Amino acid sequence: MAIFSQSNPQTRLDFRAYDWDNPNRFIPYQLPEHIEAKIEMLMKNLNLNTGSIDLIKSSTNGDYYFLEVNPSGQFGMTAFPCNFPLHKIVAENLILLNNEK
Repeated sequence: MAIFSQSNPQTRLDFRAYDWDNPNRFIPYQLPEHIEAKIEMLMKNLNLNTGSIDLIKSSTNGDYYFLEVNPSGQFGMTAFPCNFPLHKIVAENLILLNNEK
């Protein structure tokens, strides 16, 4: 998900400083393959199979900057605004794992 927060002075430093009168725009976003590959390598090296990753994309040169990975990050804030049914996918996989036992 991409969050467009930079044009609002209230959310420029932290998008969570919500401006309810002028909310930020949230859209589905596909990272470039080379960034996805680096994230996969990072997660493997950290021995993490899940996590919420925060990145910033520079508006001047298009570079990506890694901020952090939250190993137990929440996905509701991504799932609902962008119509990503992550909660459904997790539930379906848990059901499949349970049925295999």
